[in-house]
Amino acid sequence: MRTLSIVIPAYNEEASIGALLEKIDQVELQSIGVNKEVIVVDDCSSDRTGEIVKQHKNVSYYLQPENHGKGSAVKRGISASTGDWVLVQDADLEYEPNDYIPMIEEANHDPEHISIYGSRLLGQIVFSPEGKRIKSKHKDQKFVNWLANRLLTVFAFMLFGKWITDTLTAYKLYPGKLVRSYNIVTSGFETDHELTAFLIRSNINIKEVPIHYYPRSVEDGKKIKTTDFFIALITFLRFRFRRLS
Repeated sequence: MRTLSIVIPAYNEEASIGALLEKIDQVELQSIGVNKEVIVVDDCSSDRTGEIVKQHKNVSYYLQPENHGKGSAVKRGISASTGDWVLVQDADLEYEPNDYIPMIEEANHDPEHISIYGSRLLGQIVFSPEGKRIKSKHKDQKFVNWLANRLLTVFAFMLFGKWITDTLTAYKLYPGKLVRSYNIVTSGFETDHELTAFLIRSNINIKEVPIHYYPRSVEDGKKIKTTDFFIALITFLRFRFRRLS
């Protein structure tokens, strides 16, 4: 059987981490020939995140000595993983763990040379009876966030010639051996874009599948900021020309 390593970077997520781990535990993957390896990397939380995680069996827990950012936590989680695939899972409840199944089914076609991105945009597309697209944004997603994602799609296409509808998705499934061989340089939210650039330049086929999405607000704990959009642009540009390590 193959193994899916689920890496969860977490920072002050006591309100959601327990429910998330329960949902992940309930996802049945053995029927499709896959085991789960769950890895939580606590980015030096000041709340009960670590205490809650430790109550769950079959979850590997790592505590960062200092808060270094999501990318740093992802890097540590990837290095600790052993699976055929690595999937990064945000510690909130914006995403649906049952969507692992269609992502794995798509990756099974060529496990070592395909990366699967869960697209929130594709998951929201609705067509009218006449065949016209009438919806591609969740009603609770802020327009500015939706627009930033669209702009990043265009920018990435201009740089890499690859059209990715949802570059900001937090559901990305990577070939395990490949991603463990790469030395991640960044330490924040921009790590997602560094890895996207690495995959494209490594000739890995990125495929997208529709996923469910339940947006949360800043008041609910969402941490990404407007400045992260500009950091994303710079990161794409930086890693378009940087030598692969």
